[in-house]
Amino acid sequence: MMLTQAPSSIMRSRNSRDHTMNSGGSCLSASTMAIPTINDSSAAMSACSTISARPASSLDNQMHSPKKQERVKKRVIWGIEVAEELHWKGWELGKETTRSLVLKNRSLKLQKMKYRPPKTKFFFTVIPQPIFLSPGITLTLPIVFRPLEEKEYVDQLWFEKAEGTFCVGLRATLPCHRLICPPSLQLPMCAVGDTTEACFCLDNVGDLPTFFTWEFSSPFQMLPTMGLLEPGQASQIKVAFQPLIAVIHEVQATCWYGKGSQQRTSIQLQAVAKCAQLLVSIRHKHLEDQDTEGFQKLLHFGSVAVGCTLERQIRLHNPSAVNAPFRIEISPDEMARDQAFSCPMAHGVVLPGEKKCVSVFFHPKTLDTRTMDYFSIVPSGCASKTLLKVVGFCGGPAVSLQHYCVDFSWVNLGERSEQALWIENQSDCTAHFQFAIDCLESVFSIRPAFGTLVGKARMTLRCAFQPTHPIICFRRVACLIHHQDPLFLDLMGTCHSDSTKPAILKPLHLTWYHTHLARGLTLYPPDILDAMLKEKKLAQDQNGALMIPIQDLEDMPAPQYPYIPPMTEFFFDGTSNLTIFPPPVSIEPVEVDFGACPGPEAPNPVPLCLMNHTKGKITVVWTRRSDCPFWVTPETCDVPPLKSMAMRLHFQPPHPNCLYTVELEAFAIYKVCVRVMREEFGVSTGSLNSWGGFRLHPLHARLSLGWTVASMGLSPPKLLA
Repeated sequence: MMLTQAPSSIMRSRNSRDHTMNSGGSCLSASTMAIPTINDSSAAMSACSTISARPASSLDNQMHSPKKQERVKKRVIWGIEVAEELHWKGWELGKETTRSLVLKNRSLKLQKMKYRPPKTKFFFTVIPQPIFLSPGITLTLPIVFRPLEEKEYVDQLWFEKAEGTFCVGLRATLPCHRLICPPSLQLPMCAVGDTTEACFCLDNVGDLPTFFTWEFSSPFQMLPTMGLLEPGQASQIKVAFQPLIAVIHEVQATCWYGKGSQQRTSIQLQAVAKCAQLLVSIRHKHLEDQDTEGFQKLLHFGSVAVGCTLERQIRLHNPSAVNAPFRIEISPDEMARDQAFSCPMAHGVVLPGEKKCVSVFFHPKTLDTRTMDYFSIVPSGCASKTLLKVVGFCGGPAVSLQHYCVDFSWVNLGERSEQALWIENQSDCTAHFQFAIDCLESVFSIRPAFGTLVGKARMTLRCAFQPTHPIICFRRVACLIHHQDPLFLDLMGTCHSDSTKPAILKPLHLTWYHTHLARGLTLYPPDILDAMLKEKKLAQDQNGALMIPIQDLEDMPAPQYPYIPPMTEFFFDGTSNLTIFPPPVSIEPVEVDFGACPGPEAPNPVPLCLMNHTKGKITVVWTRRSDCPFWVTPETCDVPPLKSMAMRLHFQPPHPNCLYTVELEAFAIYKVCVRVMREEFGVSTGSLNSWGGFRLHPLHARLSLGWTVASMGLSPPKLLA
């Protein structure tokens, strides 16, 4: 073997190494490049043609590598940096594969060493030569592998130095399955009933696509539990920890893979479970609230207007070192019916050391009721639940009138009288009101007849009286209020003409009328009552109202006008079969629908039957504005006692394609009172307390001194020319 060396340092040592050169060896310096010429050894020729000693670069790893090699693990021995092992993968039978062994001098002195060739014939390199490495210099030694059988090959390359010997492993393996993962995984601390997660990587460091399956036990879960990894591919495995008891959990998870799932790798899963604590308190406490630690909590909402919503809050505090999951449940017996209390947050998590505010809403729907309910704040795991009692009262609007009787005294025929009256809402709840009166067809009018009152608001009403006949007029008008019992407003006035001047109606007369109604005297005419009073069959009480003499009552007190609940008075007003007091006058039907009128002529009148239930003759007077499409004939008539009178309701639509609906109004008075008024005599006390009547409403009716009948009609469509 002939060797050419250029550096002078090698030339100076030539004489001392002549015996080595003559024996076929050569000497390598770290600062030279040796180019051997091989004449007698075909094995040496096939092994390598050059041995280069130069600074390391990326070309060293790519020189004889058809594909990217795996990272080589290195070590430093006596100042020499060298790989622990050279590994051949993906080799083929009969084909040589070369890998480079890199030696680098990491010390500050010249390193001298020699090496022995591998023992087996499957690994070989150049003929061993002494090696000299200057500080920081790298030597690349090619190692050739030539397999003859499909099996694993193992050998070693030994190096000798003055300090001792060391070796580099040589290993060639067949394509195989191999998955690796971390030996252990510590998951975050977790509360009982909660879940924590952590991830790790499962890497395929083998040469073949590998299918894997995980085997684990509770309380750990792993995703994905199975999969396929290509060579060099990694999969992120998610581990979920959901403990049921507060202990330290340590479980080994095993990954089975390879042919027939015979190979395995494992990871130790470790986690600590603790019981979470959750302290419940009331935020912005009221006097009625109860917030004692360890006892049932009481959250009082007070009075809330119907249709409104009030929000209050509770505070959840987590003093523990783990998350505190919780859920909020309503009592099971309350879930079947409509609930006045609600909590939008059905579940949640309070972080360690943090506080969370939870809103509870009270939205009542039933007026004047006290509502009570229960919520359970249930922490996860072993912590005890907290019972929260919620209480609230539903209040409605509190609407009232300035006066409940408007007295217009007397007005000349053709004139108009007006008085102001305010309506007030003393509650915080918004109120909607409407007076049950047709202001266009009645001698009385209220403006506005309907409206909205916000909380703590007041509105001024304008009440007007414009009579059409010289008679006594009285009407009891219901004020309907949403979520409140109706109110009643008494409207009274007297109309005088040049020839007729009736006695002026006063509020005291209305009081007497109510008393006579309770004593059954309103069905008798004034003349009969006057005669009975003169014959001492009737007497007067201390208020001036008529009554049966005390001796005839067998020491029983005279009946007084009872308190009638507003809703009862509104519905049992005489327009249906159920009434509180027998009506003195009635009419059938109380509601008339003309339907679609074919036109152009007016539809046929509808017959009405007016019945007098009193024992005296009455006079009936209909009020009507001149342009009203509905009217009754005769406009004025007398009805004998306990008799009926036939009347006709007419409809004449003024415009086509319109819908018309009105409430007609009539007043009834005893004939004897009319005769007395025409003779311009004063009316006796008994007479003033004897007359009466009532009105009818399309849907409901109220007992009063006047009555109405509702009418509806639809005008015919206009004929096109």
